[in-house]
Amino acid sequence: MVSTYREKLAGSNSDRPAFTLIELLVVIAIIAISASLLLPALARAKEKARAAKCLSNEKQIGLGYLLYADDHAEYLPLASDPKAASPCQWFWEISRYIAHETGSWSNLVAKDKVVACPSAKLKDAVPASIPGNEAYGGYGQNYYYLGYMEESDRKKLTQITKPTETCLNGDGLDVAPGLNWWNYGYLYPPSIPPWGTKEGVRPYVRHGKGGNYSWADGHVSMMSWKAMSNGLNGKIDWFYLKTPDDRRTW
Repeated sequence: MVSTYREKLAGSNSDRPAFTLIELLVVIAIIAISASLLLPALARAKEKARAAKCLSNEKQIGLGYLLYADDHAEYLPLASDPKAASPCQWFWEISRYIAHETGSWSNLVAKDKVVACPSAKLKDAVPASIPGNEAYGGYGQNYYYLGYMEESDRKKLTQITKPTETCLNGDGLDVAPGLNWWNYGYLYPPSIPPWGTKEGVRPYVRHGKGGNYSWADGHVSMMSWKAMSNGLNGKIDWFYLKTPDDRRTW
């Protein structure tokens, strides 16, 4: 009885039709097409999540600026250290409000802190020999109009007469041919090419068409590079100016 059952079972298995080569190829093709359709959607979803995290980072950075000003007679942070021209001074000055404070800007580490944009592509951008090389997280200060490196460059929050349209900080530049390591820590106004470069103004388009910015009134928003670089009211640097009549001073 047992042997007869096994024979019948074996016979039933041998009679089962197998996949043909064409059928296997069709299945593989369907899987490949499905993956090709799904992967871009997943990539877009991941970038959308990173952009949302970046916007949250900028909210905390902007709050750090406002808290710093509140504790320093309305003066805003400087962008760069006057001795080394390292553009991470602003991070150090607001670090007590957004991260662990360190004794010097040269000891700052941006990784895993709110000053690190999850979409920034800055791997090996700053040589290890540069003091503070780990302080670069992808954001930069509106240095030209809101404080470069000397104490005399400091600006007061109360000097800004259009706070909803004056950015404090925002997504910076990623590694690109022709840029220097110090270019990754500043936010360059549209009329000013990154210092030391030869190819002129670079677009800020880390999150697709633009970047995230914190503004002097405390709000944050994504702004397209087209809008930021066109400016308003006939002034290309409008979103960087402290006042409608602001002028370059150096």
